[in-house]
Amino acid sequence: MLKETIRKSARIAAAPLRAIEAFRRVRGGNVAIEFAFVLPILVSLGLGAFDFGNLGLQKITVANAARAGTQYGAQNSSVAADTAGMEQAARNDASDDQNALDVSARQYCVCSDSGAVDCTGLCTGGSDDSIFPIMYVEVTVTNNVPLLFQYTGITSPRPVTSTNTMRVR
Repeated sequence: MLKETIRKSARIAAAPLRAIEAFRRVRGGNVAIEFAFVLPILVSLGLGAFDFGNLGLQKITVANAARAGTQYGAQNSSVAADTAGMEQAARNDASDDQNALDVSARQYCVCSDSGAVDCTGLCTGGSDDSIFPIMYVEVTVTNNVPLLFQYTGITSPRPVTSTNTMRVR
């Protein structure tokens, strides 16, 4: 009877050790625990990639809008004076129905010998070809893109700007 009691006591004392040993051998829940640790990191990386991908897409949209505005203005000298038309062409290209973009357009002229001049004047000196100023149009488009998260050193909304300049035909 004493031996029987000792065996039962030994089995009862060894039960927690056997349970711990069995827990160490079973690895089915380890993957779930590791996934729970890694999931927030993966979600943060995914949302960060979305934010920076959206910034890239907005940069392309803004650059295309600025180019469309300058292409409109570069048709001829009379259209080059239509800054409102250049701004509208940029807005149309970006599908900006709510006027969310900041668009500015300008026309300017340059002489090869004296720099910037009034577009109605003539250049001084030079040959017959160089007395007429060279006319340019420039369109600048800016879009403030909100970010999903706050990043260290990056402000939100983030301004995305593109300037395009073309010579008038």
